[in-house]
Amino acid sequence: MDNPSLVYLHSLSNGNESFKNRIIQLFIEELPEELSLYEKALSSKNLFWASEIVHKIKHKIAFLQMEESLEVSEKHELALREGKLKYQREFLDIISKILKFLTDCKD
Repeated sequence: MDNPSLVYLHSLSNGNESFKNRIIQLFIEELPEELSLYEKALSSKNLFWASEIVHKIKHKIAFLQMEESLEVSEKHELALREGKLKYQREFLDIISKILKFLTDCKD
């Protein structure tokens, strides 16, 4: 599985460390909230809602230039819309990897 990268963020920030840190902090705050909503959607057996949350999270995965993970997330989104949890474990592994990466960036 691929690893998150801040190359795109570095090019966007153009050396502005404050901007870069704000974006990282935003991801650190939003991703756990989105994950919580995802888990709530699953516990209520609302897989369509879960697929919508995965769709939102995919933008962060793309931003972090995780092409393989983006493909898995797209497959997971579509599977959820079909009522299947086929890629759930892989998706959760991706989210864990991103959260660890972002937390390590802040240290």
